[in-house]
Amino acid sequence: MWPEFNCDLKPFYMDSDTNWIRFDWFAFWGHNRTMNTKNFPFRQRATILAHLPPLLAELGVPLGQVFEGTGIAPDDLVPNAFLPYAGVTAMLDRATEVSGREDLSVLLAQRQTLAALGPAGQVMCHAATLGEALNDYAQFQIWNSTGAAAYVYQTPDDFVFGYGIYDPDGVDAIHIHDLVLAAGCMLVFLLTERQVQPIEIWSMRPPPKDPKPFERFAGCPVFYGRDQSCILLSPAAAGFQLADADSKAHSVTLAQLAARTTSGSWGTTGAVRHALRAAITTGRIGMPEIAARLQQHPRSLRRALEREGTSFTAQRNEVRYIVARELLSLTALPIGDVALALNFADISAFTHAFRMWSGTSPTEWRRIHNETLREG
Repeated sequence: MWPEFNCDLKPFYMDSDTNWIRFDWFAFWGHNRTMNTKNFPFRQRATILAHLPPLLAELGVPLGQVFEGTGIAPDDLVPNAFLPYAGVTAMLDRATEVSGREDLSVLLAQRQTLAALGPAGQVMCHAATLGEALNDYAQFQIWNSTGAAAYVYQTPDDFVFGYGIYDPDGVDAIHIHDLVLAAGCMLVFLLTERQVQPIEIWSMRPPPKDPKPFERFAGCPVFYGRDQSCILLSPAAAGFQLADADSKAHSVTLAQLAARTTSGSWGTTGAVRHALRAAITTGRIGMPEIAARLQQHPRSLRRALEREGTSFTAQRNEVRYIVARELLSLTALPIGDVALALNFADISAFTHAFRMWSGTSPTEWRRIHNETLREG
C-alpha cells in the first residue's frame, strides 16, 4: 500500500460505467464552493503550488514580489482551495523570473507526492498497471483543473501521457509546461519505484537557456517547441505491473465513486471543453467521439449544450482557437504543422477558420503577437 494513502475512501459518486469517472472535489473535501464558476470558469486546485512558498524561502526569494499582481495571496495556497488558472500560470512565470532559477518548476515538481492527487491518487494506488493508473488520473483530472486537461494515448511506438491548456489566458504561459511535465515524471517514478523511465519529453514552450537540469531529473532528452507537451514512454511501460495492484480494491474504489457522482460544477460546457482539449492530439474531436467519451448520446449532449446557451461546434472552435494561439505564440512551427496539430485538412482550411475567429491570418497574428510580447 502507498504510504500516502490508506485507501479507505469517503463516499463518492460515479456513472455506472466505470471507464468514465467524475468526482466531486467539493463534496469530498467539504469545500464551500467559494470559487464562483461564473467568475473563474478556468481554475486550478492549489495543491500544485503548496510547496512553492517554502521552496522560495529556501532560495531567499521574497514572497511579496512573486505574488504581486497575480491576484493570489500566500494564504490561498491550501489544499482545498481552487485558484484562477491564469493566476497560477502567472505566478509560476513570475516566481521563475524573480528567483532567477529557470529550473524552479522542476525543483517544485520534485516535491510533489501521490497524496497531492487526492482521490485520483487513491484510485491509482490500486491500479494493476502503470497504463491503468495514468488513465485513471486523466479521467479524474478535471477535478484538479478546469483550465487544462491531462490525456493518455498509445501508438505502436509510444505510450503518451500529456497535458494541454484550454484557458484562453494561458496561451503565453511558459513554466507551467515545465511543472506539469516534471510532475508527470515524478508520478511515473513514484508509481513504478523508478523502474520505468521516460524515453523523451516534448514541450510546447520555447527552449530554456539551460535544458540540462530538466534532462538530468527526467533521465531523457527534452525537446522544445513541439506541437504538444507530453511524456513519451515505451509501449511496454503501459503494462508495467504496479506493486500494490489490487483488482478488488480498485473495483470497490470505483464502485464507491459510482455511488456519489454528481454533475460537476463546470456543467456540460466545461466537460465538453475539457474532453476536446484532451482529444485534440489524437484527432478524435467529432461530436460522436466526444459524446462517447462523456458517456452521452450525441442528441442528449447537443440538447444539454443548447440549455447552457452554446453548441458543440462553438466549443470545438473555441478550443481549437485557443490551442492555435498557443502554438503560434510558443512555437516556431510552420503554419502547416499547426493546421495538422489541430486536425484541419490543409493550410487553407485552417487559415480560413483562423481568420473567421480572429479577423486576421495565422501568420499575421503570430507576427503582431510576438511584437507585442517583445515590446511588453
